Amino acid sequence: MGPGCTSLREIPRSQYAVQENRHDVHVTTRAGLAYEFDYIRVDGDTLTGFRHRDVEGPIEEYSSLHIALDDVARLEAREVDWKRTTIVGGGIALVVAAAGLAVANRNSGGSSDNGGGGKPPIP
Repeated sequence: MGPGCTSLREIPRSQYAVQENRHDVHVTTRAGLAYEFDYIRVDGDTLTGFRHRDVEGPIEEYSSLHIALDDVARLEAREVDWKRTTIVGGGIALVVAAAGLAVANRNSGGSSDNGGGGKPPIP
């Protein structure tokens, strides 16, 4: 799924803890600070955000940040935008169908150039 098929959607406060983990999250605090997390977890009255750290070695490392839910002004998660995905997918399907029809028309002799059959021309 490409970035054109997703968008940030605000999560209502009552839904913060409904999912155990949320991925690709943007958090804005009441103090105006903004954070991008790879995923978050909400436990009780605390949101914990995790961000992948680029380090060498076989073990993946994450940094974490704890934020009190009372300090969260806005929580947004990247989700599939089905309307946009349908429009893009439908447009691609139409282009493919039109190209297929053009090729089929060309191969079936749908042109008007009278070549390929009948009597040879008189010299």
